[in-house]
Amino acid sequence: MPQALPYLYIAAAAASAGAAIHQGEVQSNYGKYQRDQAQADADAQRGAAQVEAERIRKAGKQQRAEAIAALAASGVNVDSATAVKIDQEITHNSEADAYLTIVGGNDKAARLNAQGEGAYLRGQQGKMAGYVNATSSLLEGASGAARGWKKPAATGMGS
Repeated sequence: MPQALPYLYIAAAAASAGAAIHQGEVQSNYGKYQRDQAQADADAQRGAAQVEAERIRKAGKQQRAEAIAALAASGVNVDSATAVKIDQEITHNSEADAYLTIVGGNDKAARLNAQGEGAYLRGQQGKMAGYVNATSSLLEGASGAARGWKKPAATGMGS
């Protein structure tokens, strides 16, 4: 059985190395998945911000129309300085709200992308660690096999 010992070291090292590589690949794949999911979430966030900004703009147009109608109904000339100022103020406010919505959506999207890149990098680090652990396992197995090979066989006589 002592002659089989080096083969056991090598077999154990190969199994350990294979497991380390597999674990690294799994971490890498999960990091890629998380990055892709974060990208999809970021794209959805940007899209939602655009939709909300458009809703704000439409509401602003509706408010402008209502204000002009109310001014006209009260007998104010809709081309007067007051009417124009009210119209400009409503337009400015709705555009500012729409802009802030888009900026906020882009900011959230950028944070999601950054989180995704972090997950991807952690996955790549896990993959590299798997290869390092595999190499270490193989070296330990080779070392153990070499030590096992050089050990003298037990003779069964005294110490």
